[in-house]
Amino acid sequence: MPPKKKKGKKGKKKKKDDATLVLEDKYKKTMDEIEAIKDHLAIRKEIARRSQSMGDEWKKKMKVAQSDLDTQQHDTKVIHSELTRQYKTMQDDQDAKIKLLQVELESTNNQLRDTQSELKKTQETLKRTITEKDKHIADLEFKIGEMQKIFDGILNETLDNLRDKIDVRELEWRDEASLIAEKNKQVLLEFGLNPLQL
Repeated sequence: MPPKKKKGKKGKKKKKDDATLVLEDKYKKTMDEIEAIKDHLAIRKEIARRSQSMGDEWKKKMKVAQSDLDTQQHDTKVIHSELTRQYKTMQDDQDAKIKLLQVELESTNNQLRDTQSELKKTQETLKRTITEKDKHIADLEFKIGEMQKIFDGILNETLDNLRDKIDVRELEWRDEASLIAEKNKQVLLEFGLNPLQL
């Protein structure tokens, strides 16, 4: 029969292995945490470096922007000063023109009033003249009408007298023509000619 193994030693060795495993596990976890911390620190360092670089870049941009702003402000002041001067000059010119226009307007209004007064007088004179001419024309038309009536009467009387004279003269011509025809007939008969055969 083989000898029996002692249980006590085996149990101690097993406990020792478990403790080692626990220590190794803790060590491994600790190393993993250290690596993770290192990675985290590296990332933070990179972020800090980038932030520093970005900050420097922004400082440069801010400096350039400030310089541009200063330049722009200076230019703005110069432009504002020039615009103010031009505006004042323009305002002075405008005021002078307005005063001149006011004087011209007053003169024009005076001329307009005088012209309107003259026009009114002219219109009244023209109206009187037209009225007088219309009355004169009416008088002339009446006189012409009366003269026309008189002339028509005289003309009709003259024509009637002329017609009567023509009628009387026509009778005389007919009598004279008959006498002449009879004389000619007698003369022809004396010469032995028949008037009816001629």
